[in-house]
Amino acid sequence: MCETRLLYIIARSVMILVASLAFTFCEKDPDLKIDPADEGINYNPRGGREPIEETRRVLLFYECGFNSLNYDLSRNMEEELPAGLIPGGGRHENVLLVFSKLALNSNYKDVPSYLRRLYKDSEGNVVSDTLKTYPASTVATSSATMREVLSLVKSLFPAKGYSLEYSSHGSGWLPPGYYNSPSNFESSHRSDGRKMSKRSIAYEIPTDIMERDDPYAGMVRSIGQDKMSSGDVEMTVAEFVDGIPFHLDFLLFDMCFSGGIEVAYALKDKADFLGISPAEVLAAGMYDYTKIADFLMKGPTPDLQGLFKDSFDRYNKQSGDYRSSTVTLLRTDGLDNLAEVCKDLISTYSDSLAHAPARQIQGYFRQNRHYFYDLEDIFAKSGVSEADMARLSHAISDCIVYRAATPSFISSFDIKTYSGLSMYLPVAGTSLLDSYYLNEPWNKAVGLVK
Repeated sequence: MCETRLLYIIARSVMILVASLAFTFCEKDPDLKIDPADEGINYNPRGGREPIEETRRVLLFYECGFNSLNYDLSRNMEEELPAGLIPGGGRHENVLLVFSKLALNSNYKDVPSYLRRLYKDSEGNVVSDTLKTYPASTVATSSATMREVLSLVKSLFPAKGYSLEYSSHGSGWLPPGYYNSPSNFESSHRSDGRKMSKRSIAYEIPTDIMERDDPYAGMVRSIGQDKMSSGDVEMTVAEFVDGIPFHLDFLLFDMCFSGGIEVAYALKDKADFLGISPAEVLAAGMYDYTKIADFLMKGPTPDLQGLFKDSFDRYNKQSGDYRSSTVTLLRTDGLDNLAEVCKDLISTYSDSLAHAPARQIQGYFRQNRHYFYDLEDIFAKSGVSEADMARLSHAISDCIVYRAATPSFISSFDIKTYSGLSMYLPVAGTSLLDSYYLNEPWNKAVGLVK
C-alpha cells in the first residue's frame, strides 16, 4: 500500500512539474515566435528561426529625485504621467518605463530604487509592474547605475529604438559641487593657496548659497544629485555620457542648465536629438507629463517639435515669475560643423574674446552664477564681422529644430536674444574653472581655453 502510494505521488509530482514548466514558458510572452530566453542584447537565431522584426519603441523616464525635487518628480511620475497615454502590455506595444529614486521626505533616509513598466491591461486599467528593485544603497546619479538600468532595459525589451528622459538637478558642465558652493570649492581645491586670477571683467566668486537663502529655490530645478550621508553625489558630463551604453533616438532633459554647448557636444554621439534648457527649469517640470507620452509614443514617429512647442506655450501663457522658460530641441548631426565654425572664430578673434564685455552679453543665470552665456551673443558682442556672424548663425540654425524663450526669467534677468545654446565665457570665469574646462570635449574641439 505504501509503495503504491509512493509511486502515485512521484507520478503526480512529475505531471505537475511538466505542466508548470509549460505554463511558465507561455506566461513569459505568449506571442513570441522564439524562446524568450533567446531574446536579448546578443540574440542570434538558432535552428533556422528568424528573429522578430521589431516595430515597438522603448521610452525610459530616469528620475533622480533623492533631493529637494522629490515631491515634484513624484507628482510627475505618479499622478501626471499615468493620466496621459499609456500603451498596452502586448508584445508589439510600445514600452513605457520608469526608473526612480525618490526621497520620502527631507530627512533623506535611504530608500530603494525601482524600475517599473507602466501599461494598460485588457480592461483599460493602468498597471505599474515592478521589474526590479534596487537596494537602498544604490546611487541613481551614477554612470554605473545608469548603464546597468539601460542595459537591463535593452535586454528585457528588444525594440526598434530606445529613448531617455532624464530628470533631476543640474549644473551644466561645471564640476560636481561647484554651483552650490563656488567659494568653498575654489578655496578647497587650491593647494597652493593662490587666489583667483584677475580677469578683464571684475566678477566676484559668488558666496555659497544654501537653498533657504534663495528666494526662488522652491521654484526651480537645479547633471543629477543624490543626497547621501557622505554628502551630495553628482555626475560630471563625462560620467553621464559613460552611463549611456548604446545609441538613443532622443535624450530629453528636465533639469537646469542642460542647454550648454559643452553638454550637447559631449552627447553628440549618444542620441540623434537632444531636448535641453540653457537656463534653469521651473520645479513643475519642463514638460506637461499628462501629454508627454501622446507626443512621443502615439504616432508612428515621435512628435518632438510638437512636445517642445507645447512645453514653451505652457509657460509663455503664464504671468509673473511663472512665465519663465528656455527650451531647445537640437539635432546632434550638425554639432561637428558648429564646432569647426566656432574653432575658426575663436582663433581669429582670440584677443576680442579675451576682453569680451561680459556684462553686455546675454546670460542665463541668477545670483551671480556667471557661467552660462548665450553662445551666439558672445561672438556678436566681441566684434565678430557681419560675414562671420552670418556663418555662425547658419551653423547654429542647422542644429536647431525648435527654440523659444520667454521675455524674462523669474524677475532675475531679461532674455533679449536667444540662440538656443549657452557657453562658458573665460573672461567671466576663474582660473580653476579654466583648468576643468580644458578637459571638456567641446574645448578640445574649439580651443576656447588654452
